[in-house]
Amino acid sequence: MKAVVEAELTWPQVHAFRLQRHHLDQRAPRKELARVVGEIGGAQAQLMSAAELQIATRVDCTVADVRKALWTDRTLVKTWLMRGTLHLARADDLPLYTAAMSRRWIKVSNAWLKFVQVKEPELWKLVDDIGDALDSKPMTREELIAVVGKGKPARIIEALRSGWGGMLKPSARNGRLCFGPNRGQSVTFVNPRNWLHSWRDVDPELALIEAARRYLRAYGPATKNDFARWWGAWPGLGNAAWAGLADELAPVSVDGTRLDALATDLDDIKRATKKAPVQLLPLFDPYLLGHATRDHMFDRIHAPKVSRTAGWISAVVLVEGMVAGTWTHQVNKNTMRIAVQPFGRLSSKVTAEVRVRAGELARALDQSKAEVTFA
Repeated sequence: MKAVVEAELTWPQVHAFRLQRHHLDQRAPRKELARVVGEIGGAQAQLMSAAELQIATRVDCTVADVRKALWTDRTLVKTWLMRGTLHLARADDLPLYTAAMSRRWIKVSNAWLKFVQVKEPELWKLVDDIGDALDSKPMTREELIAVVGKGKPARIIEALRSGWGGMLKPSARNGRLCFGPNRGQSVTFVNPRNWLHSWRDVDPELALIEAARRYLRAYGPATKNDFARWWGAWPGLGNAAWAGLADELAPVSVDGTRLDALATDLDDIKRATKKAPVQLLPLFDPYLLGHATRDHMFDRIHAPKVSRTAGWISAVVLVEGMVAGTWTHQVNKNTMRIAVQPFGRLSSKVTAEVRVRAGELARALDQSKAEVTFA
């Protein structure tokens, strides 16, 4: 039965719980790399180097281990997923995600179709054609266009060549395309049904509910609007997901803010403690991307420093789940040099922990040492 009594929680409890579920309280062993990526819902990979560091922040591994998981072991997969953005996801999760993002749930905008000069039936025919053209042998975009565009009008070929993967994203979200290893400077694509070790068909209705369930395990307590913002704000998704989870949700009050949690997580939230209170989160880190507002993570005055222009999410210093500053880095001569711009005074204990985290990131990048400066 759905809980009817609202649980009273505090933000420190919620932050501690999320840090644990994001594997930011203690790095997991390398053998659990794919599992950790699955439990945080993937790493945002519009900047590949950032995605590699997002994983290395949570797993005792190097960026070479991430690449091996992608291109050799194929336990990770790179494709367009949440919010139409590139992600590294656990390969075993891709059938679930693509079912929950399939044409059952995502309605194509008439304005977008008009912009790319493609009719909706033509779009779905292209999705099928792309899937049929790809197998486990990587193809560059030009090779793919040569096959799929054969005999088609010039406007269709032009749409296939459009930037930002515009015509490729629907194929990715319908499980017909993912990235293969680079061929020189060119990206390649494969069909995940052939490229990955296994595939299964998942019911789209159940898939969306399971995606929301997994979201709450890592990002909860939250609202249906938070989920929709994280997943992709297509009409009706939040309502459908929350309706499917109705019997599993427990309403909670977090210092007066009304949110929902999975009832099975309430005891873990109440018991959560911070084992490693200081973290260096890389660019576009998932921890920062799970909610419609970040007001519970930092004062609004600092928002422009974290959420920058063109959707750029800064690398941040996290102290007990709250953003305490930003950081940038450079790598040269076997040294990772990190410059921290704190929002306020940092204690000596925090600065010492920052240096420890910097050392971990340097080792992940196969650098012999780390140097940290504070503005």
